Amino acid sequence: PASRSPDRIFKVVFVGNSGVGKSSFIHRFCYDRFLAELNATIGIDYQVKSLMVDNTQVVLQLWDTAGQERFRSITKQYFRKADGILVMYDITAECSFTAVRNWMSSVQEGIEDGAVVFLLGNKMDAAQRETRTVPKVEGERLAKEYKAVFYECSAMTGYNIMEPMLHMARSVNR
Repeated sequence: PASRSPDRIFKVVFVGNSGVGKSSFIHRFCYDRFLAELNATIGIDYQVKSLMVDNTQVVLQLWDTAGQERFRSITKQYFRKADGILVMYDITAECSFTAVRNWMSSVQEGIEDGAVVFLLGNKMDAAQRETRTVPKVEGERLAKEYKAVFYECSAMTGYNIMEPMLHMARSVNR
């Protein structure tokens, strides 16, 4: 069945500040491993992951964008024709959470009707080490404000990596 052509192909764009874990999340999702030494994404990177979602063969095109301000204009172009957007922040870096509003307004300017938006708080593994600066309730509140689906995850441990991606695939597959 893996060789069969996909029933659906979806474009999913990851955005958020540099260092929040977008590339690590994508790497964990695609290859089920964590790379401690990932260089900052320059411009845009791209991965493809095929999976079965409720008896439908789905291909997710994962667009990994650079978080640095100087790449913001490039990033905006990738929102067009996106089926899903994942806005990510680091639960141990309040500045990355504060930046979510800017990311969300860029997303809202660029996305087309029907695109689903997710808000992901990454680095749950660090929460056990008492360095959390963004409470879960704050993430939930912000997600609700933007009508986004909210998850907390950890690219390092693999916690809540598959769940938001399956949720995304189901949401865009309607």
